[in-house]
Amino acid sequence: MSNVTQTRRWVLNLALLVLVGGLGTLVWWQMQQPLAQPDTVLNLTRADITRVTITRELGSATPEVIRLEREGERWRMLEPQQLAANATRISQLFTLLDETVIASYDATGKDLKPYGLEPGIASLAFNDEMLVFGVENPISRKRYLLHEGKIKLVSEAVFGLLTGEAMTLVTNKLVPEGRTVKAVSLPDGFDASVAGLLQKWQSADALRVEAYAGEASKGKVKLTLDDGNVLTLDLLSDDGELILANIVSGIRYVCAETQRKILLPPK
Repeated sequence: MSNVTQTRRWVLNLALLVLVGGLGTLVWWQMQQPLAQPDTVLNLTRADITRVTITRELGSATPEVIRLEREGERWRMLEPQQLAANATRISQLFTLLDETVIASYDATGKDLKPYGLEPGIASLAFNDEMLVFGVENPISRKRYLLHEGKIKLVSEAVFGLLTGEAMTLVTNKLVPEGRTVKAVSLPDGFDASVAGLLQKWQSADALRVEAYAGEASKGKVKLTLDDGNVLTLDLLSDDGELILANIVSGIRYVCAETQRKILLPPK
């Protein structure tokens, strides 16, 4: 009887040993497998993208289009105006590539209006990959996007750029990228001979860029560049924020009040 009991114990111990070994092997195998990556909005990298198109007022007969294109390492706005683009804003648009899709639904047969996707509030295209932006989910505060027949719920930080003023996508640097200021001419009453003034204009940037509204000029700043061209900026403000306009390009630069004495030292 004792032999039978011992045999049963031996078989039970062996079975437990096999079970533990099997579980250990399973755990080890699972640890060797690559972790599943969450779905992102698009399978594109920043290096893949050479064209960005933003379309607003999608339900309108004449939607507003902003077209940006990469030229070498720099970006340029081609529509609605041809101007150098703001690299920081372009980088913000590209954050959408890293966002995780919280949920995805087949759009076939669904009423898209509750999602704000018919016709949509705005669209963003990286190359030929177009995303239509709808409303936010009132509970999760994530936004509905439509892409390739799928409704995707995504956390994003680009909607403000898509729906804001087009000029926010224009560079806020006063001097064109790659150009060097060789000489400065200031309006009457200001001293262009102050030491370091060339470098101060070289590095000057605006708080924001806006469309020029036809304001009267209070004097002209002329920056001679290394390629021989002269960049003319019209002074629009007497005090407070320093406001300059590039009338040829149709834009105005709003600079901090502290920039006034730095860029326009009085005699």
